[in-house]
Amino acid sequence: MSGTHDFSYEQLRDLNVFLVRMEERTMHLHHDMEIGIVLEGTALIEVSGGQQRLWRGDLYLVNPMEPHRFLSGGCGDGLLLIAQISPQLVARIFPEATNLRYGGGTSLRPAFPQSSQQYQRMAEVLMDLGGAFFARSMGYEFRCLGCIGELYALLHTHLPVTVLRREDDLPQRERADRLLSIIEYIEANYQRKLLLGEIARREHLSLTYLSHFFKDMLGLSFQEYLRERRFEHACHLVETTDQRILEISLACGFSDVRYLTKLFDTHFGCTPTEYRQKKRVSRRTRPVSLGCIQSFFSREDSVRLLRLHRSRCGEWQRGRMERHFGALAAGGEEYVVHNAL
Repeated sequence: MSGTHDFSYEQLRDLNVFLVRMEERTMHLHHDMEIGIVLEGTALIEVSGGQQRLWRGDLYLVNPMEPHRFLSGGCGDGLLLIAQISPQLVARIFPEATNLRYGGGTSLRPAFPQSSQQYQRMAEVLMDLGGAFFARSMGYEFRCLGCIGELYALLHTHLPVTVLRREDDLPQRERADRLLSIIEYIEANYQRKLLLGEIARREHLSLTYLSHFFKDMLGLSFQEYLRERRFEHACHLVETTDQRILEISLACGFSDVRYLTKLFDTHFGCTPTEYRQKKRVSRRTRPVSLGCIQSFFSREDSVRLLRLHRSRCGEWQRGRMERHFGALAAGGEEYVVHNAL
C-alpha cells in the first residue's frame, strides 16, 4: 500500500469511505481529515509519534497531513469504518476548513466525558455516512453531505480548534508535498534496490538533510520505512499467493530470504510458511476478508456488515435506555460501560 491512501470505490469527489479489517498499516499521510470507528476487536494507532489503543466503539480523528500508521500490537485485528474527508468538500461554505486542526488527541472519547449522547450521535452519523456511501441509493450524495456537515459541527463544538495562519501553513504544505513526492517514489521503486542517495539526488537535497527531514516528518528513518513497506507487501503475497518464500523475498526487495524470515519471527513469532497456514485458516472463517495486513471489503459486503453492526448498536442502545429509565425510576444512577458501543 502506498504512503497515500490507495484503495477506493468509484466515489464522491473529495470523500472516501471504506470498511477494513486492519491488522497493520505502514506510516502514511494525506490531505484529508480521517475519522473512524472500531466496530470489532481493537486497533493500535500511532499518530505523529504517539500511540493510542482503540477499543470497540472508540472513535478516532487524524488531522490532514498528520503521519499515522496502524500497528499489530499483538491483540488481533480490528474491523474499522473509516471516512477520509477532504476539507475542500466544505471549503465553499467554510473557507478556513483547509486550515482547521482539531486538538484533544487521537481518540475522541476523552473529549466527550460529559456528553455521552453527543459521542453516540457522532458514531451514529459516521455509520449513517458509511451506509449512504456504500448503498448508493437515489440522493445518497445529499445524505453524505448532510452527515459530513454534522460531523464537522460536532467536532467544532466539542474539540479545541486551531486555524493555521496562511503564512504558517504554507511552509508546512511545502514540506508535506515534498514528503508525499518522496513516498510516491518509494512506492514505485521499493521492490528493487533503493538507496536514500538516489532520492536525495532526485529531490536536489543533501543526504544529511533528507535523512533528518524523513525522520522529522514520519518519525521513522528511511530504512525503517522501506523495511516496513517491503514487509507489508511480503505479508500480502505470503497469504494470497502460492509463491515460494524466496521468490516473495526477491519480489519485495529483500535480497536475503533469511532476513525476511527473521522479520516474520519478530512480528508474528512464526515462519512465513506457518503464517500462510494460519492466515488461510482464518480466511476460511472470514471469507469476505480480502487481504492480510489490511483487508478491504467490497461495497456489497460493506453494506451487509455495516447493517449488522448498526442493528447490534441499536439493540445495545435500546437496552441502555431501558436500564437508564429503570435506574431513574428506582432513584439510582445510570452506569455507562466503556466500549459498550
